[in-house]
Amino acid sequence: MTVAAAPHDVVIIGSGPAGLGAGLAAIDAKLRYLMIEQETNLGGAIFHYPRNKIAMTSPVVLPIIGRMKLDRVSKESLLDFWQAAIDKSGLQIRFNERMERVDPIDGGFVVRTSAGEHRARTVLLAIGRRGTPRKLDVPGEESAKVVYRLIDPAQYAKQRVLVVGGGDSALEAAIALAEQPGTKVTLSYRGESFNRVKQANRQRLQSLAKARRLRLAMQSTIASIRADDVLLQTQEGARRLRNDAVIVCAGGVLPTPLLRDMGVLFETKRGEA
Repeated sequence: MTVAAAPHDVVIIGSGPAGLGAGLAAIDAKLRYLMIEQETNLGGAIFHYPRNKIAMTSPVVLPIIGRMKLDRVSKESLLDFWQAAIDKSGLQIRFNERMERVDPIDGGFVVRTSAGEHRARTVLLAIGRRGTPRKLDVPGEESAKVVYRLIDPAQYAKQRVLVVGGGDSALEAAIALAEQPGTKVTLSYRGESFNRVKQANRQRLQSLAKARRLRLAMQSTIASIRADDVLLQTQEGARRLRNDAVIVCAGGVLPTPLLRDMGVLFETKRGEA
């Protein structure tokens, strides 16, 4: 690894909307910047939304680009907007480079990544929770049939799919899958009810469940995953489901120990950062 000969004014970590906005501001201010992204594509969490998912945005004025007037927009249209902004501004992003740690030095920081080391006067963290999916930690989770995001519901047509989670992403995944021809969907959630989800998602889920387009397994957890089935632990005991695919939508984990080592302070609510 080599340390950059001249320091950057700022190293921006993450290429979601926050990171891209920061990059545009850096160009506008004529700063020497470096933007790194651990994924192979731009967009952060947006890139991993299901196909044609509607994203909600607010009007904002972006440096160089001007006013962003999008409101309700599809994932694809939003990514197209950001790609056009990158093309217009000349914003440079180093993809497939993961931050490993940040150490303070005289006059700034050393950002250590999977590709090398970079000196900077300032480091801007534009990272989210989706970068490191929360795992179930059960036998068989390493199987190729287990994924942590739904990209294209059509690829699961006529399959038996188990969705795990109780947030909006889990409900939206289950709903999208249930609308595919021949797909049999079960939604497993450890809670008694879906308390923190959008009303529209809750109503659509209940409608599909009532129509027997999907099954709800409330107060259940995954005990193990095998090639052809999944073992659920329920209030009534163990239950084995025939299964082709498992989609875990249990949120993500912040790199809290790493951030604490960097001196980032956390304010906790209900025991979570």
